[in-house]
Amino acid sequence: MSREDTRAREEFTSEAEELLDALSRDLVEFEAQGANVRPELVNKIFRGVHSLKGLAGMLGFGEISELSHNLEDMLDKLRMGRIAITKELTDLLYDAVDTLNRLVMAINDPSLQALIDITNLTSRIHQAVTNQPEQKHQDPFAELTLDEQTRKSLTEYEEHRLIENVRSGKHILAVEVTFDLADFDERLRVLTASLSDAGEVISTLPALDGIGGSGIAFRLLYGSLLNEAAVAAIAPDAKVSSLRKPTAPARTVEEGGLAIPEAPADEDLSIRSLSQTVRVDIGKLDHVMNIVGELIIERTQLETLTHSPEVQQVRMLSHELTKISRNLDRRLNELQKSVIETRMVPVGQIYSKLSRTVRKIARELNKEMELILRGEDTELDKMMVELLADPLMHIIRNAIDHGIESPEARRAAGKSPVGRVTLDAYQQGNSVVLDITDDGRGIDPENVRAVAVKRGLITDREAIDEHRIVELIFTPGFSTAAAVSEISGRGVGLDVVKRNLQEMKGTIDVLSKPGEGTTFRIMLPITLAIIQALIVRAAGEKFAIPLTSVEESLRIYTRDIRTVERREVFTLRESTIPLLRLSDAFKLSDGHDRGPDAKWFVVVTRSGEKTVGLLVDALVRQQEIVIKSIGERLKSTPGIAGATELGESEIILVLDAGSLIDNFGGRAREYRAGAVVQA
Repeated sequence: MSREDTRAREEFTSEAEELLDALSRDLVEFEAQGANVRPELVNKIFRGVHSLKGLAGMLGFGEISELSHNLEDMLDKLRMGRIAITKELTDLLYDAVDTLNRLVMAINDPSLQALIDITNLTSRIHQAVTNQPEQKHQDPFAELTLDEQTRKSLTEYEEHRLIENVRSGKHILAVEVTFDLADFDERLRVLTASLSDAGEVISTLPALDGIGGSGIAFRLLYGSLLNEAAVAAIAPDAKVSSLRKPTAPARTVEEGGLAIPEAPADEDLSIRSLSQTVRVDIGKLDHVMNIVGELIIERTQLETLTHSPEVQQVRMLSHELTKISRNLDRRLNELQKSVIETRMVPVGQIYSKLSRTVRKIARELNKEMELILRGEDTELDKMMVELLADPLMHIIRNAIDHGIESPEARRAAGKSPVGRVTLDAYQQGNSVVLDITDDGRGIDPENVRAVAVKRGLITDREAIDEHRIVELIFTPGFSTAAAVSEISGRGVGLDVVKRNLQEMKGTIDVLSKPGEGTTFRIMLPITLAIIQALIVRAAGEKFAIPLTSVEESLRIYTRDIRTVERREVFTLRESTIPLLRLSDAFKLSDGHDRGPDAKWFVVVTRSGEKTVGLLVDALVRQQEIVIKSIGERLKSTPGIAGATELGESEIILVLDAGSLIDNFGGRAREYRAGAVVQA
């Protein structure tokens, strides 16, 4: 394949994904509006499918083009009122978009082709188009004083929309207006937008100029719940008259003497792009970010050189180097901020995929589901958004399968038969938090405990709190389900979800109340490229702790350290915090024993709802670092996230606070010595 063909294919998949994501969001709104779907929304869906068909046909993707063509034909009949809106039709639209999405993915992954059944879907579309009962209605134009010339000027679609407005009992009005030739296009656009907020502009027809040829006149056919007086208030420069005969009054809603529409106005659905964006391959951004990372290392080396004793002796040279260092620092910070912002995308990019999946799973399980999505504008690094899709999908899939009860069970428990899953994304400091909450049966700690005892994970007499019991669900292969279902039993457990999130330097925590529901809380750094870190020293070695994990730091004395249940702890504002010595976690020699008045530093770190104090010898400084991957031999070592270069070729380890807490907690001393630590 030539370079041009490869580039064209990549551009097509990117464009197709955007179109399909938009279609998925539109289908959610389509389903919510029920049988009274606004025509603007149907037209928007129609245009999206038409655009995809054109793109696929131009680049030779025959299956996508053919399926889009069949879907476009069905949508055309839908917008013309020849197909009724039913649950079966909505299911078909969702399945069609899902199949189109798989076809697009199969361009780069041919193995997905085996999962696609175009023949069956095409047959369903054909049945939906051909198996519609004939509808006989009286002539709706008999209710209007519409001249023959105007009627002949209407397109087939405009005539259909006029008929629908007549049948729904709306006022049918003629809005006649004349504009000056210099600005008629802008003024007509403004008038049309204002009228669309309270009704439907069915047709815009040119009319005879009533001011002697110095302007241009238009006659708008308008359907609305507003009466003539209310429409005249919206368009004070226009002549407004009713086209309905007096024997057929339209429904009007009055509030305080002013007619208002029953339904909320829809948004302006112009197809013109409002965003000034350019697609950039993520590989190119990675390359730029690597360059920024190398510049940061060079900046660190320059700062080190500037403050060296040799340079300080030469006052003029030191002054110039300091000036250069400050300028470089300022420009580099601007470049870094710009590149990071370029990589940021809203998490809403994956919301549409989640909506399709939730609907499909709920249908397969015969459950009624409502998915509530919030915080779609919250931004994350593009690469992290892509990596986040699978963990989110698995958590939501398990919530629907195991967490949400059947409609009958929910009624018996006094709940709504419609289960609810809420995904809420929001920023918290330098992190992004995602809460996945369901209102299902919750996690039963006693059930989890029984399974853990049966599998030998804990003893029958071991005393552990409910929070620790719930955490056992992240054990590899752990399941409390009586039977593995096709929906959630797909070889991926919550242990894999947790491991994937830890690779993204994130954490996951569980909050559950039996009978009320469960919340999975995911916390992620905004970006993994360049981060702020606290450099510490323990047993003569330096380590970097990402600031996203640091709550605070403080100094204590040896006499402040106590031992409770074989774990070292200290008291912080009346709370008992477990201590973890980095020297113990990595089996480093302290060099000498310390007396009760010896000074230590504690870095209080948090992972989800768990807090631990990392005990170190010294706090060196706060610094921006670039995390580099490490070899396979060290990759599986608990507590290590990667490595970074501080300057002067000094390489240190970057700590993963969440992994340290999960693997050691407050038992690092016991782990190192293999024996009980004495107080």
